Amino acid sequence: MITNFTMDKVDAKIEEIERLGRQRYPRLNISIDNVEDKSDRVVVAYTFLADYKDGDGEKAKDVGHIKLSGVVELSEDKPKHAKIVEQWKAKGSLPVDVAEEVINGLNFRCSATGTLIAYSLGLIPPLVISQTKINEQAEKK
Repeated sequence: MITNFTMDKVDAKIEEIERLGRQRYPRLNISIDNVEDKSDRVVVAYTFLADYKDGDGEKAKDVGHIKLSGVVELSEDKPKHAKIVEQWKAKGSLPVDVAEEVINGLNFRCSATGTLIAYSLGLIPPLVISQTKINEQAEKK
């Protein structure tokens, strides 16, 4: 269960004002950068990136970006806490149910914050309308 969101770094920039009129909806990405065991909680470091271009092909030029970083804190019972940390160390991923909760929480928080930043820079808001659902793939043997 998510108990705390912290955003500790905001980076936003317009590359060229002349390109704002040709901007496309941003490419959005959430990265889980690290997972730490803090005995009473799990701390998940993240980066949210909204990357703006003036087209869709290889020749598209940068318009700007919004980058938000911070941590999400999770409180879980001891067995689930251990499972989250073990899976991160072994596979570099979170269990599906935890990943869905974290990604959906980050989509909401970062879309809201990103919208305020985008408005002040003249960028299209980086809104995520739908909830993320992750389908776990069976491991190949």
